[in-house]
Amino acid sequence: MTCSPPGPRALSHALAICAAVGVCACGGPPADERVELTPGRIARGAYLVNAVTICGSCHTTRDSGHLGDPERADLPLAGGNFFESVEPRLRVWVPNITNDPDTGLGRWSDREIMTAIRDGVGRHGRALLPVMPFESYRHLSDEDVRAIVAYLRASPPIREPRPRSEGDVSFLLRAGSWIRARVQPGVHGVPPPPRGDRVKYGEYVAHAATCSDCHSLGTRGPRNQGNRYLAGSDLPMIEGGAVWAPNLTPDAATGIGGVGRDLVKRSIREPVRIDGTPMAPPMSLLTRHYAAMTDDDVDAVLDYLYAQIPIRQLVPVRRLKPEIAARLRRAQGARERPP
Repeated sequence: MTCSPPGPRALSHALAICAAVGVCACGGPPADERVELTPGRIARGAYLVNAVTICGSCHTTRDSGHLGDPERADLPLAGGNFFESVEPRLRVWVPNITNDPDTGLGRWSDREIMTAIRDGVGRHGRALLPVMPFESYRHLSDEDVRAIVAYLRASPPIREPRPRSEGDVSFLLRAGSWIRARVQPGVHGVPPPPRGDRVKYGEYVAHAATCSDCHSLGTRGPRNQGNRYLAGSDLPMIEGGAVWAPNLTPDAATGIGGVGRDLVKRSIREPVRIDGTPMAPPMSLLTRHYAAMTDDDVDAVLDYLYAQIPIRQLVPVRRLKPEIAARLRRAQGARERPP
């Protein structure tokens, strides 16, 4: 996922709004809400964090700090990595979200955690940068965001393994995030998803899984519905070199319209592209998380994708780093060798 700062006109407009309405964000959960740590809520949170919202895909520690490298199984959600993007050139520290009181969320209130997840506003009103996919997480129901908090609270605290480092973020992006955090109303009162409507429920799961953050990525952040939605990224992800997220609309020529559901489902859960070749980062690293998603949830996402308007858009061919290309060749050879 990547993002772009607002242009000067958008920034001036936002400043005018901010001056008119004041600088206090409103809404969100009650200030004194404490999430009850029930077994059912913790179990639901574990499923969401590890298989759907896949928080560890960014927040779990890597030895190198690069998100394109393997996760440390012994340091889940302990942070210490950097998120980097192409346009704008961006380098952002990924923090510890375990319950550690000194380097994680141990001193945060439950409301502060919920507000960070869905509103992009951290502790003491600090604006989070949009590399955190809060625009997708805004769709999470009140109960699901409580479940995530319950799981984070119930998980073992882990001290962040390396000292926090400053990133490289433009003034305009920081200013735009600050204004957005103070103008945008807080999220609250989101009901559970309608499980009886397969397409609507699939939309809910797709938002929670942040599908559009990559597959609708434009030069100013994820594109909205009606603007080549889910038709592939305009900018490359750089974890594997230069990799464009493919078209997920049911277009027969450039999307998934001419592909069987089983192959699309496999590409969600295994690091294998629809054509059978090895998948590159970042998606190859996400499949290990999505592999734990229930059949019902994956099938609902497919119902949602195949219900989209077909859009003809072919993304550029990926350009891999030499070491990533060599790794994929080894993976392809391993798959082709008989057991």
